[in-house]
Amino acid sequence: MNTYDTIVIGGGAVGCSCAWLMGQSGQSVLLLERGRLGGEASGAAAGMLGAQLEVKSPGPFFQLCLESRGLYPQWAEALLAETGIDIELVQNGILQVAADERAARHLRTQLTWQQEHGGSGEWWPQEQLAAQEPLLAPAVGALYLPEDGNISAPRLARAVGEAARRRAQVREGAEVLRIDPDGSGVRVTTQEETFRAQQAVIASGAWAHALLSTLHVRFPIRPVKGQLLAVRPRRGRLTHTVHTESVYLVPKRDGTVVVGATEEHGAGFDRELTARGLATLLTGLAEVAPGLSDAVFERAWTGLRPGSSTGAPMIGRLPHQPQVIVAVGHFRNGVLLSPITARIVAALAAQQPLPELWRAFAPESVLPQEPQTRR
Repeated sequence: MNTYDTIVIGGGAVGCSCAWLMGQSGQSVLLLERGRLGGEASGAAAGMLGAQLEVKSPGPFFQLCLESRGLYPQWAEALLAETGIDIELVQNGILQVAADERAARHLRTQLTWQQEHGGSGEWWPQEQLAAQEPLLAPAVGALYLPEDGNISAPRLARAVGEAARRRAQVREGAEVLRIDPDGSGVRVTTQEETFRAQQAVIASGAWAHALLSTLHVRFPIRPVKGQLLAVRPRRGRLTHTVHTESVYLVPKRDGTVVVGATEEHGAGFDRELTARGLATLLTGLAEVAPGLSDAVFERAWTGLRPGSSTGAPMIGRLPHQPQVIVAVGHFRNGVLLSPITARIVAALAAQQPLPELWRAFAPESVLPQEPQTRR
């Protein structure tokens, strides 16, 4: 039976990043992926690094997003040096557009608390927004988040996959059926083989729920389907990522604009593109950016986000099964949070103490507490 220091289950941005960092530290690492590396939500994402965009209130999750966003320039350089793959980091800022005064008031309130807790931003009135982004429809104004940006999700998936291959053993098409912790480590069983390790890392995205259930962990993970499409403008270009209540538009270095994304709960693992989903995106595009109405349609695709009940991830050792580390429930922020998640997991694997912020996402902080029996 093959034995390793650590077995990572899941070959998306999070799992590959974890395997890469742990392999760099000299650990023997095996990465098991049920399909192919980067073949699920990581490679399908729009690639927004919306640390301030996605968070609705101050707290540890906001701070974690800011910390991970701050790692991205160094992360992109390290991946380029390791693999030769440029993930096309674009630090162009994100515009949250307000269609009416109600939305404007909400965004100004958001700006206030974010600035008080380490974020940055400024309010762009209607005239400034129109001058900067003439392809957009008239709006009341926009909240400009200068430090948010985007990367190419397919290139990120390729880069972290290649980095993982260089630092770990990788097996694709290896679906994990069971994880069995015991006194000396953990056994991980696939359809064809069983492996041993000192510890295992569950980072299997939307497929994590089944493994968590076998370990009696009550942290539901459900796939949330998203449909996206890309267009190529005939004239003009967006210079910032644009986010509205209906759609977001993410300009890429290759000249295309990614339009996303539907959020379909209860669709299970269905991957089909639907007329309704694409119509929603195209209608939103025409309403938000009339200047892109004649853009050339390039392609459309789907992804399955790992949704959790809290919207925030769980990252840490299981209290009663310390041989198992979990890195699950990243929902819309797997790309954004992959660098910081990998750092947390690598620190845990090396038995290093964690900062207080990181401990806020540990299972004992996130999971519901079992009721105590009276004596």
